[in-house]
Amino acid sequence: MQDKYMAYVGSYSYNGQAKGITVYDVDEKKGKFIYRCEVEVDNSSYLTVSHDGRMLYSIADEGVVAFRILENGALSRVNSANIQAMRGCHIATDAEDKFIFVSGYHDGKETVVRLKPDGSIGEVTDGVYHKGLGSVAERNFRPHVNCVRPTPDNKYLCAVDNGIDQIKVYRINKRTDKLELVDIVRCQRESGPRII
Repeated sequence: MQDKYMAYVGSYSYNGQAKGITVYDVDEKKGKFIYRCEVEVDNSSYLTVSHDGRMLYSIADEGVVAFRILENGALSRVNSANIQAMRGCHIATDAEDKFIFVSGYHDGKETVVRLKPDGSIGEVTDGVYHKGLGSVAERNFRPHVNCVRPTPDNKYLCAVDNGIDQIKVYRINKRTDKLELVDIVRCQRESGPRII
């Protein structure tokens, strides 16, 4: 599969049209996706692939779901975990595939979930609710964590808050696996940062 590409598309399944994740073969020469199959996940939205390419993770109604990517590109469900928060909107892994970071738009929470050595989802190690007031009525004047992603050197974690126009910078304490706030980037009022 080294010279072949796959596409994994997450979609909400509550309208009865999609089952969750649709798997496609990618035909580079013709520039199109070729339907392969669907994998059932309740309202799969954001997806991410582990850095080692072995696993695919999906946001779902139940929290986060892990799939093994098989040699032919198909998916095999491994496990899922409740994130002890409202439904997430974005997920990312650290460079070593030790953690998954879940962004909570609806509750303004960022959640850290440990990954097991086999890539399956472990337990929640920390969760931080953002506090503060925003400046735009459409975003309800409150925190909305839109994206949590590690820096390229894997030393820090940036949590983009669309509601309060901030990017909070954390370090993960290696002994406790808890988040420690080290800086706050205050964006221009009403700028509504979303992704980093």
